Amino acid sequence: MTYLSLYRRWRSQSFDEVVGQSHIVRTLKNSLNSGRISHAYLFSGPRGTGKTTLARLFAKGLNCVEGPTADFCGECPRCVGITQGNFLDVIEIDGASNRGIEEIRKLREQVQYAPVDGLYKVYIIDEVHMLTQDAFNALLKTLEEPPERVVFILATTDPQKIPTTILSRCQRYDFKRFPAEDIVNHLQYVLSKEGVVPEPEALEIIAEQADGGMRDALSIVDQCLAYSDHLSVEAVSTVLGVATRDRIIGFLQALDRRDGAELFKQIQDLYLDGKSLSQFVRDVLAFLRRAVTNETTLPDIGINWSNDRLLQVMAAFSECERDMRYVKDNNIPLELAVLHLIQPESPLEKLQERIDALEKKVRQLEQTGIRVADIAVQPKREEKQTPKVQFSPVNSDPDKLKTIQAHWQDYLKMLRNERLIQPEAFLREGYPVGLEGDQVIIGFPQGRGFHKASIEQDKHREPAERAMAKMFGFPLKIKCIMSDLKQQPEAVVGDAAPEPAENGEQPEQEYNEAVDAALKIFGGKVIKIKDD
Repeated sequence: MTYLSLYRRWRSQSFDEVVGQSHIVRTLKNSLNSGRISHAYLFSGPRGTGKTTLARLFAKGLNCVEGPTADFCGECPRCVGITQGNFLDVIEIDGASNRGIEEIRKLREQVQYAPVDGLYKVYIIDEVHMLTQDAFNALLKTLEEPPERVVFILATTDPQKIPTTILSRCQRYDFKRFPAEDIVNHLQYVLSKEGVVPEPEALEIIAEQADGGMRDALSIVDQCLAYSDHLSVEAVSTVLGVATRDRIIGFLQALDRRDGAELFKQIQDLYLDGKSLSQFVRDVLAFLRRAVTNETTLPDIGINWSNDRLLQVMAAFSECERDMRYVKDNNIPLELAVLHLIQPESPLEKLQERIDALEKKVRQLEQTGIRVADIAVQPKREEKQTPKVQFSPVNSDPDKLKTIQAHWQDYLKMLRNERLIQPEAFLREGYPVGLEGDQVIIGFPQGRGFHKASIEQDKHREPAERAMAKMFGFPLKIKCIMSDLKQQPEAVVGDAAPEPAENGEQPEQEYNEAVDAALKIFGGKVIKIKDD
């Protein structure tokens, strides 16, 4: 007898045998039992997830001698004929090889004939997205209003390529990938029936490589059993060209030690053993993804990476896996990624590790009931604080003004200490001459219009106002005016302002305002003025 592959021999023959896709199985069973049979269905999903299998089971439920029913016998000639693929009323069409308009026209002619042996004529069109646009247009009307007792089941792995006019006329069912746990359990069941005792870790490797497809998993098992009767980790790794779990762990441990010689040796060994380096990188990334969801994965192998370090490693290998597609020697991107990851830690990385360690200690203290906020921390040294002047609520505006004037030089010194050099230079040319509510009136002498205009700019005025509020303990705004020098104390004006002439007129300036401002900001002096 001709050998049948495992996925064909162990194809589900009833709804109860179907693994996964419970939401679709339940809907189809209810549809059969209630008689709510639609004329068109669309089964979409990744390869090997049971689309064709469920289409055949649904056809059995429609054509069984006891049907339509979800509990079909599976033994009547109709059920047996569907299982063997020779039942005349269930027609399977490959959309990839019958994609033209002529094939669809023939299908439209055949649809007009009544079922021969069964209750329904079922057309299963696999990979329907491969049909041409003209073929879809030819199928459209028939799909919308087929003759009585005709059911279309369209299967595809790429529903985005199907026109919306077709999608709107079908009941759509989206098949999901099988979880690795379901694949492992089903493989154990099949192998127990086949009399094979596999290694659990070997089945886990197969489940990962199957990428959510049960048919792919069974095909890999078939291939491995052809290589060796014993389904071991070594046999699976050899057949698939993947690295074992021990190799992945050893590679990550060497990366944690930043042992470049050991890492390069392991890469060379993988290359000489014929392992796929790109597959090895994908396996490393899969291991690290599990470490993200399970915090004990890395500590169990002696690696304690911070979240930032784990993110850095995953990003480096992701970039490496992408670069491998465009180079001939796959070992070069992997070696470059390793060199990047074993570089000595920068001061910023060390600081981040210390912060992570401190945060971990804080969480541990909080778990024991100790609030870190309640722990008094004494400063190592006392820093000089800017003197703060408090106003009494009963003080009048004149008293407040006197207080501001008395501490004006301290305020200017405070601006310089806080590195507000430009505001300090501009305000040094003025003096508080009045107080209106929360506005301090700063008077500037004639000839200091540049300083007045500069301090009125938001970038200079706002920092000066914040410093003033910090100094005097009260929110204050700055308002600038041009004021007569005679109203200002001599101590404030000093030698910074020009002396009035005997006839009351201002003496002529030796240089312009821009030069004067530059001298005040940068602390320079004029050596000589060159006459034009």
